[in-house]
Amino acid sequence: MKRASCFSCLILCLSFLSVLSLSAQSIDDIKNSPDYLCGEGRGESLREADNEALRDLISKISVSVESDYSDVTSTLINGNDYNVNSAVKMVVNTYSQATLQNTERVVISDEPDAYVVRYVKRTDVEKIFEGRKHKLMEMVESAEKAERNLKIDDALRYYYWGYCLLQSLPNENEVVNNSGKLLVNYIPDRMNDIFNGLRINKVKEEDNYIDLEILYRGQPVTSIDYTYFDGLDWSNLYSARDGKGVLEMRPGATTDNLRIKCEYEYAGEAHIDKEIATVVSIMKGKVFRGSNLTVSSGPSSADDPGMLAAASTSSSTTESAADISTPDKEEAPITDFEKLIPKVKGELKLLTDEEAAPYNEVIERIIAAIQSKQYSSVDDCFTDDGKDIFNRLVHYGNARIVGKPQYSFFTIGTEEVTCRSIPMNFSFKGNGRQFVENITFTFNTEGKVDCLAFGLDEKAAEDILHHAKWGEEARKILTEFLENYKTAYSLKRLDYLKQIFDENAVIITGKVVKKAPPTGDNQTFYADNKFVELTRQTKQEYMRNLERSFNSKEFINIRFAENDVVKAGRGGEIYGIQIRQDYYSNNYGDTGYLFLMVDLNDPKNPIIKVRVWNPERDPDFKGVASF
Repeated sequence: MKRASCFSCLILCLSFLSVLSLSAQSIDDIKNSPDYLCGEGRGESLREADNEALRDLISKISVSVESDYSDVTSTLINGNDYNVNSAVKMVVNTYSQATLQNTERVVISDEPDAYVVRYVKRTDVEKIFEGRKHKLMEMVESAEKAERNLKIDDALRYYYWGYCLLQSLPNENEVVNNSGKLLVNYIPDRMNDIFNGLRINKVKEEDNYIDLEILYRGQPVTSIDYTYFDGLDWSNLYSARDGKGVLEMRPGATTDNLRIKCEYEYAGEAHIDKEIATVVSIMKGKVFRGSNLTVSSGPSSADDPGMLAAASTSSSTTESAADISTPDKEEAPITDFEKLIPKVKGELKLLTDEEAAPYNEVIERIIAAIQSKQYSSVDDCFTDDGKDIFNRLVHYGNARIVGKPQYSFFTIGTEEVTCRSIPMNFSFKGNGRQFVENITFTFNTEGKVDCLAFGLDEKAAEDILHHAKWGEEARKILTEFLENYKTAYSLKRLDYLKQIFDENAVIITGKVVKKAPPTGDNQTFYADNKFVELTRQTKQEYMRNLERSFNSKEFINIRFAENDVVKAGRGGEIYGIQIRQDYYSNNYGDTGYLFLMVDLNDPKNPIIKVRVWNPERDPDFKGVASF
């Protein structure tokens, strides 16, 4: 299997990186050589001596690069409290969290009079800065891609985190992107353009809830995060999907002049990357006053001069606001999935009102039951599996329907009917985070709901459905598979996950750690300024560990992006999927890429043959002809 072999080769190469042999040079030679920077430490314990050696080494590195930081004190939080030397040392320390732990260590004498020497080549120090610069460039590219796909939350997060990384680089004012633009100006300009292109409109007000329409350059945003002033204080973080947001006001609060702040710092989520978390915590970043927006009381309009101005300066490929007409009030809005029909080659079919009537009756009953919290009143609408998923979903956070849902019914290549999409808001007492997910309902041939899932966004679905050379049924199953996969983790459906993994599946899990030596089957390696621990597990081990993980978490939320799919050159209906996964929970988070090899030869029973977590994206994935 080519993909697994490539991944194994990566680990093998990292595992056998050679280090300087002390047989060739003595410690005195290293300490006296201009090619090395060296730190020494003494203490009663090895740990104490090692930490002292690292601090000494950081000090030496700081002095060697101090001249490259022109105005570092102004970029630190409370920057006036630092002189240049201490400020540079603080910035260099952001690299030491992982990178400098990977320097060479020599124990001259053991406890109780421990003496440790840490050293690094000067050229390797330069590589440290180059590594961060490379990470910055990738982050800006991800932000640009997210902006094109209307994923405003990702765009703002990556731009801002990239800006913080930029501030920690030597000669930050000289760093340019591939187009030759200075990033110190380009990143703030892009963020301000995003804020200028956003419009938020009030579409409905009922009790204490206000439903919002959120547009970027005239198009519904795919996703965005925000807080708002609820009458007494700023709210917890809310997430909107597909142009639909919600406000929950305090009783009696005025709903005039509603104010919203677009989230862009994401300090609470930076822990998914230790390096970013450290940098964001000490760098000033930048205050973007344009992130404060006022909610308009009327419907969106193509004649809004602000929208037209934003569209005229846009560098994105989205349609300008001037070309968007306001739909007739009596005409139902076009749903996101309906927009896919002209783009998808195959048998994606929208049901007529007459064909959809019996399914619509069921969905209306389910919506009413959720709104009234009379969940058991619709038990007859579900199969046993569907009822179980429904009960898990409505108890996943404080579930609530957002506004008056606009949904459609589709078939593609099979007799099963899918309803897309019912927007629901979820909140968690112990976390303070709220977000909106579009829920899909799949009916079996008897007209009962057999499956519910958190739907993929329009772009992710299009990435799969546009492959005309693949069978219609395979495309539908792949789309549903990814939706069910992410939903199973969020709803902790261990039973479902046990069914979809092959008994002999190749499973490699990963996590970012501060530092851990290799033990047993675990392989710990250094990548992108962080330690990554990879573990090969059997299906039984993986499920056992997954169950423990589920039990320790109040909630799990997974975001998918940048999904690439290829079909195997042999073996029938076997597909390789590479997905960027942002994993969030109340006690852990990380970002990485999943590789899944899925066997769809039995369409009713998709099976995962391989699951590999990788901290980095494989840029050649789409070029893989077979695996």
